[in-house]
Amino acid sequence: MWNRIKALVWKEFLQLRRDRLTLAFTLGMPLMQLVIFGLAINYDVKHMPAVVLDESQSQESRSFVDGLVATQYFDVKVEVRSETDLRNAIDRGRAQVGVWFPPDYARRIRSGQTGEVMIIVDGSSPTTASSAMATASGVGQLRNTQLLFDRMGYGGAAKPVMPVEVRIRPWYNPDLRSPTFIVPGLVGVILSMTCVMFASGAIVREKERGTLDQVLVTPVTPLELFAGKVIPVVGMAYAQMTVLFGTAHLFFKVPVAGSVLLLYAMAGLFIIPMLGIGIRISTIAQTQAQSGQMSMLTILPFIFLSGYIFPREGMPLPFYLIGELMPLTHFIIIIRAIVLRGVGLEAFWPEVLKLLALTGIIWTVAIRSMKRAEA
Repeated sequence: MWNRIKALVWKEFLQLRRDRLTLAFTLGMPLMQLVIFGLAINYDVKHMPAVVLDESQSQESRSFVDGLVATQYFDVKVEVRSETDLRNAIDRGRAQVGVWFPPDYARRIRSGQTGEVMIIVDGSSPTTASSAMATASGVGQLRNTQLLFDRMGYGGAAKPVMPVEVRIRPWYNPDLRSPTFIVPGLVGVILSMTCVMFASGAIVREKERGTLDQVLVTPVTPLELFAGKVIPVVGMAYAQMTVLFGTAHLFFKVPVAGSVLLLYAMAGLFIIPMLGIGIRISTIAQTQAQSGQMSMLTILPFIFLSGYIFPREGMPLPFYLIGELMPLTHFIIIIRAIVLRGVGLEAFWPEVLKLLALTGIIWTVAIRSMKRAEA
């Protein structure tokens, strides 16, 4: 009996060794997860871009900003001149934090009253927002300690009033609810899986059944074959998107703050390169099992490095740049801008250009692969 079992085990090992794709999937998947989680994932986000609206123009306000910068959690990119400029900077993603000092900030501190500073945080990413809020509150407490010590030193006794009050306002997601953050990104992930897996599987299915050559010898052109395969996938992707947003709005109270028409147009722009990735996989895979494995190997890095769950700002530069090469990264920025901030194309046009560039590259590779496969 043991000899028969040993023979069967040896046969399975030999088959696994011959199936290099399955072997690579089995060994590569945990290794990739280990590398990404060990090196790329970092919840401690630093150097968050910030803008300052300083209507006080005083030493007190500058000292507070210096305290924020000294923590290394904030990078002050620019000093804006109006509330509109501050709002535009956060709306368009140029800043994640806005610091606003009113005109009487320094005067109130010097007169023994409480000076208020407003910290406006982009709440569309709860992890980043929580880090920014905690750090800003800590800087406010430190400034209170320093100013109270100065009052004790020069005035003989501490005033019963705190010199600085930090008021924090999370925008777009005031309660920092996880569903509000997760749902837009989840739509992008599901569209990725649908387009890549179904587009690759539709072609490979014909190969596996031996019917692809039969179809190609008919009057149907390769373009018509491709259109017939991917149009149902596009319809399925849009149906999934509609169901997801409808369910999220009904059960999780996640509204679409911006234009629904623009949202669907941008989804179409994202679907095109993902279909190209699926077609590229279909030219390599010979079976549906191989197609599914290659699709998962492709999609998993998208999920980890696109900013869907983990903040990209804390990633090492090499992983950040790899994320820039993924269409999902830019679509998540676009969809969150529309759904959470309610902004238009003027706020995220750089991401649209990047998505168009990636579409051109992906489809160039896919078309060349199709031509080589036909030859």
